[in-house]
Amino acid sequence: MGTTSARIAAALRPEEDDAPLVEHAPGLRLRQVLVRFWPRVRPMRRWLAAALLLVAAAPAIEVAEILLFQRLVDDVLVPASWQPLLWLAAVFIGLNLVSAVVSGLDDYLGTWISQKFLLDLRTEVFRHVLSLPLHTLERRRLGDVMTRLTSDVAAVETFMIGHLTNGIDSAVRLLFFVGALFFLQWELALASLVVVPLFWWIATRFAEFVRRLSRESSRRSGSLGAVTEENLANLPLVQSYNREQDSAEKYERQNRAIFSAELAGSRVRALFLPLVDLTELVGTLLVVAMGVWALSTDRLTLGGLLAFLTLLAQCYRPVRDLADLVPSMYAATAGIERLVELLDEQPPQERPGARDLPAPRGEVSMTGVSVRYPGADHRALEGVDLELRPGEVVAVVGGSGAGKSTLARVLTRHVDVEAGTVRLDGVPLEEITTRSLREAVTVVLQENLLLDASVAENIAFARPDATPDEIRAAARAADADEFVRRLPRGYATRIGQRGRSLSGGQRQRLAIARALLRDSPVLVLDEPTTGLDAATARRVLEPLRAAARDRTVVVVTHDPVALEVADRVVRLAHGRVVTPEPVAG
Repeated sequence: MGTTSARIAAALRPEEDDAPLVEHAPGLRLRQVLVRFWPRVRPMRRWLAAALLLVAAAPAIEVAEILLFQRLVDDVLVPASWQPLLWLAAVFIGLNLVSAVVSGLDDYLGTWISQKFLLDLRTEVFRHVLSLPLHTLERRRLGDVMTRLTSDVAAVETFMIGHLTNGIDSAVRLLFFVGALFFLQWELALASLVVVPLFWWIATRFAEFVRRLSRESSRRSGSLGAVTEENLANLPLVQSYNREQDSAEKYERQNRAIFSAELAGSRVRALFLPLVDLTELVGTLLVVAMGVWALSTDRLTLGGLLAFLTLLAQCYRPVRDLADLVPSMYAATAGIERLVELLDEQPPQERPGARDLPAPRGEVSMTGVSVRYPGADHRALEGVDLELRPGEVVAVVGGSGAGKSTLARVLTRHVDVEAGTVRLDGVPLEEITTRSLREAVTVVLQENLLLDASVAENIAFARPDATPDEIRAAARAADADEFVRRLPRGYATRIGQRGRSLSGGQRQRLAIARALLRDSPVLVLDEPTTGLDAATARRVLEPLRAAARDRTVVVVTHDPVALEVADRVVRLAHGRVVTPEPVAG
């Protein structure tokens, strides 16, 4: 036992890991998991009650069939009499048909309950992730988040529906079978139950090993997904710098860690399962020995002994299932811990009484605004005062880390201010619903986020009900209509993942067209000319003059070309406004 424990502990020692792995939530107790997720099961409690009735019906039918088997031996086989066979056969067939119906209904209802729970939970978790602030998600690897949304969500369903249902099923079966054992011969029944505490001790002894192994395997699976996603998403970079071998080695290290955890699990099972088998064999031999005594003293018939041994075999199965259940439930908590950690991340909270802005004009004012990201040593913005008015293009410039992008995030409440006030049309942002605020402020991000869809679908993402004429008008306003018409299928052309079939300038113009279609009173462009040459940058920025006639346009940039279209320049340094500068006409 000690050698096996040492080997398992060695398998769980952290290895070198190139992926910033998931954080560890404190270990969850089984009761905490039940309390946390039971409200999601409660709406299905009537269907669960129906499922439990079917669960109870199945072992009752099995017990009846085994007791009929006793009558078959004692009334038909031993006396070699044909007379009782007909009615016994009719009852056997009837019970078999009823069992088939019960089994089918149980399987269908169980599948419906588990899949309904899984559907609702997956949707809820996905909605939660979509609501989280960008800076929260940026701290996580996309592959790891995807693992939590898939396999870790499935772990909750396994625990709340699969394991609990199996546990209740095993307990009910055990109750029926033990009751039948005592009905047949109480002394043999007591002898057969001697090994039950031993079953339980073995299960609980290995439960902690299983939990640690499962947590490590789950952790490494999330890291493997993160490494895979990162390297495939950046494959051009990997190939350009001849880093294929390094990436493959990172991938192999994560797989080797999973490999080690799985082997450790195999060693646990190699010791656990034979012990369970041995315990079961000892119990059966004990009953056989006492069965000989019961036959010799006429306490039990041959049919009764055979029925007892059949019931005992059926009885040990739920005992074994219940013994296996504890390690299995602990294994499921490994994934649940990771999911709970994700669910505990808090989305931006709206103030009670927050309202929609009916017709925002786009006047923005900041007074003493300071922002600090969670865990950061320094403020990203500090004491910022700024006025933005409709009809002007304001360029926000500064070095890397000056707070330019944070300024854009403040306007959409992707980050909340630590101090100070931000107002839109004189209304503090916290008094405006998030949905209404983001309808009023549109941000064109530095990274061109385009869908693997047609040009028209990408532009219409801002307003799905837009007509083809409105889509083309937005493209013309962004100076994109000309190149779109030259594409093989025009506006119906699919542009590939992240628009990779287009040039950087074309992707940026599509992003601006999408933003113009939304027609928000405040338009923020975060580094719109990154990676573009001066001529392309001017062509991308040219439509902003016309766009600013009836809206506020903010260009977050470090590119001097962008200043050519600006009416005013706001310079940031270390999170502070240095000087607001007018731009000479």
